[in-house]
Amino acid sequence: AAPPAAPAAAPPAAPAAPPLFDHVSDHDLQRLGIDPEIRDFCRTLTTARELHDWAPALPQDQFEVLRALADGHSVQRVRDEVVVPRRPVVGAVAADDYDTAIRHTRERVIVVNDNQEIEDVLAGEFNAWRVFLHPKQRDLAYRPRFNGPAKVSGGPGTGKTVVALHRVKYLAEHLPLGGRVLLTSFTNALVESLKRNLALLIPPELVEDVDVVTTDKLALDVVKEVHPDIRLRTDTRGVFANYARQHRLPWPVDFLFSEYRHVITARGITTLEGYLDPDARAGRTTPLNADQRRRVWHAVSSVRAMMRTSRKLPAEDLHAEAARILSERAELPYTNVVVDEAQDLHPAQWRTLRAAVPPGPNDLFIAGDNRQRIYDNTVSFKQLGIEIVGRSYPLRVNYRTTEQILTWADGILRGQPVLELGDSAAIEPGGSTRCVLSGPPPELYGAPDEPTELDALAERVRGWLAEGIEPADICVTARTNKLRDSVAAHLRARALPAAIFNPREHSVTDTAHAVRVTTMHGVKGLEFRAIAVFAATADALPQTDHLTDPALDENQRRAELDAQRSLLYVACTRARERLYVSWHGAPSPFLPL
Repeated sequence: AAPPAAPAAAPPAAPAAPPLFDHVSDHDLQRLGIDPEIRDFCRTLTTARELHDWAPALPQDQFEVLRALADGHSVQRVRDEVVVPRRPVVGAVAADDYDTAIRHTRERVIVVNDNQEIEDVLAGEFNAWRVFLHPKQRDLAYRPRFNGPAKVSGGPGTGKTVVALHRVKYLAEHLPLGGRVLLTSFTNALVESLKRNLALLIPPELVEDVDVVTTDKLALDVVKEVHPDIRLRTDTRGVFANYARQHRLPWPVDFLFSEYRHVITARGITTLEGYLDPDARAGRTTPLNADQRRRVWHAVSSVRAMMRTSRKLPAEDLHAEAARILSERAELPYTNVVVDEAQDLHPAQWRTLRAAVPPGPNDLFIAGDNRQRIYDNTVSFKQLGIEIVGRSYPLRVNYRTTEQILTWADGILRGQPVLELGDSAAIEPGGSTRCVLSGPPPELYGAPDEPTELDALAERVRGWLAEGIEPADICVTARTNKLRDSVAAHLRARALPAAIFNPREHSVTDTAHAVRVTTMHGVKGLEFRAIAVFAATADALPQTDHLTDPALDENQRRAELDAQRSLLYVACTRARERLYVSWHGAPSPFLPL
């Protein structure tokens, strides 16, 4: 008889996943404030997903420590950025002395008397929460001294603006006699928002020592002191177009205007010799020989002379003149400058800001995020004399947007590397953003035509209202003014409260009983419980007629595409809890579908 067959070898068992916190000792966990029972529990976890699933059952402060460790941050970094800022500002407090503990805590504490007050807190106007500081944010805002310019960066909802506002508060409280603080941003709408929120934070007598103006208004005021009849020009491209047409230049107006804005004024070139320098046009993809550069320089100089004669200067030339005037002054107008939404400023605007404050401790405090750069400006702080090495601080905790919305919106950027704010060559260091909030995933709807998409939008808004979301907590945003007006009219025709919101004319506290309808540019810097992004179509995003011809400059076209992609990202990340994105026909290629 044949011998029995040998049994088949069992497949090797898959190696067990290593414990999630195997690299952190019990001693270090204890130093970071992890309780013994939580330490024993966290030793059983093998993935960050498991930790996240257990978040509701863990103390919030200890969960934040564990999550930072799970993200790969060192024990020392977690101690410095998460644990140390939480330490109480006074000594020990008796265990039953709740009043003292609450008054001196640095965490979110609010005393309520009944269930209605709890509901009011959770569902109330979000503006009331804009002055809350996380311990890491507080450390930056109230640090007594930075030995030069300091930069705070971070994704949407990480509290950069809140930090900037509190920094203004600290600086205003510690001004020398006769000192002044400048708080500035890119647009009138953002400045108005900063003014409203600053008034919530500091008393009127301190507000009097703070100027809150756009960078362009600052430059205009400086120039008007010397040239009272100067005004700001807003039709610069049209002036270049007329000149190019009259003189039959061999280049399209977009090319000529781009050379003026992104080469000559961006790099502070003031002479033909400077423009002829081999490195003057580094990064431009259309070559120009010496004779061609002379012709471009002559054209740009002629247009600028015409604008000076008319006494209306474009923003770029206005800032060049303002920086020159300030550089010749013995006394400068500001003791400290705080910049919000810094990613959208042109290099010429940065030269004015640098010239407006003496170099030294606490001179410039900069907050921004290149993910949200919706204009095609690139900046090198080093070339502008703004040295921030060793004073750059990332914020990585999102308190505004749910994890589901932020994760989906990150797909709009398609994992593209984000340049470091203020460095046109360096990639922002890696590191995940942690979301405190969780909620439903974004809703996506592709309609066959615009009327169907409008009907679906109306039903979505009606549904949000039926769920108890107040009209003022809902915003609908679209790419153009025409689409904005069409949406507002359709919602009103469906008996829904809707009002057009123009940030240049309206406050976010206006039209409090209506759904706001605005453009994607108009929603920048604002937040709503529910956001609907309408008509995210291939025709609207990107708008190809606003893009430089790649035959003229591939790099410039790429920068303009990135700016439009960021515009969609900004619109989607204004949502706190609910996001609805719709389109008709072909969807935008930016959408992560």
